[in-house]
Amino acid sequence: MFSRKFLFRLLLAAICVVSVSLAQECADEGKTAIDPSCPDRDHLMRCAAVHLDENKNGKLDREELQGAIDRLNWLARGVLQILGSVDKMMQKCDVDGDGAISINYDMQHNKETCLATCFKKRAFKSAFFPDCDL
Repeated sequence: MFSRKFLFRLLLAAICVVSVSLAQECADEGKTAIDPSCPDRDHLMRCAAVHLDENKNGKLDREELQGAIDRLNWLARGVLQILGSVDKMMQKCDVDGDGAISINYDMQHNKETCLATCFKKRAFKSAFFPDCDL
């Protein structure tokens, strides 16, 4: 009848078609597929406000961000290199250019540039607050 190799390829093709179809349905509805292993941006911002915003002003300034990075162990700092230097993070995340990343303004207007991928969100969470459950 059919070889295992053929059946395996047929199964993979069917999975791809279903995945594309579901993704298109989500796009058509204005929704995105939810990945339970991907931290939500709102969750990350609540955790950042508690764990990184030292002066509790609702913003992460350059010094707070650099201080948080400096306190990380070498392995976590290495993982965080995915996000780039503090200068690069500020460039991507500080939309209004005031020298701080505000949770209420900047993080609502930088979804395409700051923590834009699930991989970067996971790296950020695992480096700074892996156990945060807010």
